[in-house]
Amino acid sequence: MSQNKIILIRNAAKADFGGAERMPVFISRELKRYGFETIILSGSKKLLHFAKQQNVSYIKSWWWPQQNWSGWRAALVPIYILWQVVLFFYYMRLFISLRPSVVSLQSKDDFIAGTFAARVLNIKVFWIDHGDLKAIWMNHNLWYKNPVGKLVYLASHIVSYIVVASKSEVRLISSEVPGSLVIKKLKLIHNGMFDTYNTSKKTIDFISTARLVTDKGVGELIEAFSRVVKKHPSATLAIVGDGPEREKFKQQARGIPGITFYGHQSNPLKFLEKSRIFILPTHHEAFGVAVVEACMEGLAIIATDVGGIPEIISDSKSGILVPVKDIDSLYKAMDRLYKDVRLQQSLGKAARQRFLDKFNFSEIIKRDYLPLIQNSL
Repeated sequence: MSQNKIILIRNAAKADFGGAERMPVFISRELKRYGFETIILSGSKKLLHFAKQQNVSYIKSWWWPQQNWSGWRAALVPIYILWQVVLFFYYMRLFISLRPSVVSLQSKDDFIAGTFAARVLNIKVFWIDHGDLKAIWMNHNLWYKNPVGKLVYLASHIVSYIVVASKSEVRLISSEVPGSLVIKKLKLIHNGMFDTYNTSKKTIDFISTARLVTDKGVGELIEAFSRVVKKHPSATLAIVGDGPEREKFKQQARGIPGITFYGHQSNPLKFLEKSRIFILPTHHEAFGVAVVEACMEGLAIIATDVGGIPEIISDSKSGILVPVKDIDSLYKAMDRLYKDVRLQQSLGKAARQRFLDKFNFSEIIKRDYLPLIQNSL
């Protein structure tokens, strides 16, 4: 086995492409600077396209889009177990061929098959959780519920580390496995971004970069902006991203001036660079890489007070936090920032400094990931 070869495996639904999907590419790109050879395995076309753009080695691998095994689908779990056996031998073959010394797994199916395949070959494994484990392990301790969660929990006992992105996630995961030795494997490492700060001309007032799904608060954002634009007719809102509910939100926005849907963008930063105010009214968030990106670009930020977001921005100091699903509070924050350019600049400057102090990914790799990987060799 190569002492400097690392495989990173991340899979996601067809429409998903956010911070969690870009992260293995960022890690790979940075580790190359320290002499590591990295290969990304994924079935996500968007992730692989991004890896190609970033000159990162990759292999298109197997992944089954069917991920929901709750309710009546629990009766089909034997089929899922058969799939895991097939995936186990698939990864065994790949690992024997590629001969890595460390494997990083970052998605549910791979937590099971990839972990067992690697450990049979005496390859060290660590997981990076993107906000999934708290749900995966829900009710896993009840004999009649969550068989998939039981398999993931079993696999977790033979990994070296489990990286989680926020204190909130540590707390939520620990509540699902109280007293478990697995808790000692949790390593808090905040996500980050490479610094590509750009002082482009600001032509967009409000911007949101997120999957177009209800849980990201897109509906509340459109409703709040409809009130803003009535008061400020020249205001603009850029919605960058794609998702299964895209048409629903386009229908909601019909007739509201100033809103533009830009769809999926492999490089959303080019839109952030041109924007003044970033908004993420999400219902839940393990961490919030999109918020870190906005901090990096020095934008004024409005986000919901959930999950790991308060670990990124401090209310009224480096951004404004609002309650979840509270359209009135969201509208008031948007109206206040739109009118107050000095406040925009003050919050943006503080957010930029917060990024430099805590979330520069080059420093995170050097400070947190390198020791973890070196301890796994």
